[in-house]
Amino acid sequence: MKKLINLLPLMVAFLIVSCEDKNDDNKNELAINEITTSNVSEGAYYFNLGDGVQNSDSWHLAYDNLDAGGGFSMPSFSLSNSSMLAVESTMDFEAIEVSPAQNAFSPENGRMQYGGANAALTYNMTSHQVGVSNDTYIIYDTVTHKVYKVRFDDYSGGVVVFRYAKLN
Repeated sequence: MKKLINLLPLMVAFLIVSCEDKNDDNKNELAINEITTSNVSEGAYYFNLGDGVQNSDSWHLAYDNLDAGGGFSMPSFSLSNSSMLAVESTMDFEAIEVSPAQNAFSPENGRMQYGGANAALTYNMTSHQVGVSNDTYIIYDTVTHKVYKVRFDDYSGGVVVFRYAKLN
């Protein structure tokens, strides 16, 4: 009986130490938000990634019609002057969990606008359809020093659906 009493604290300690904390699995998951813009033909749409709201006074992303020449305009995205851009073309949106190095970012300079090297929205001249890029846009806010990933998922009749998440 005395041996059993001596083993009891050891068994209790073993059970406590061997129990796994399952809550750690969720700590690294990024909160992905899905946004549906208003119709660009009704006016410009400005979005603040930090606050997660439409805001024409303090914004990171602007969605507006861009003059394409010849009396035509095209839906287009751009960044605020206080935001820098890196473009990820090889990794899936979901797989990106950490920010790239600071030197990966540079001014947007029209790269994600219609006709830019990494345009978020493209126009197919043959089918006359607007499509979305497969790229993931990594946006660095130079004011708050926060980094966000953005993926444009769908364009339909002037309305865009995109997802974004704050990176670690």
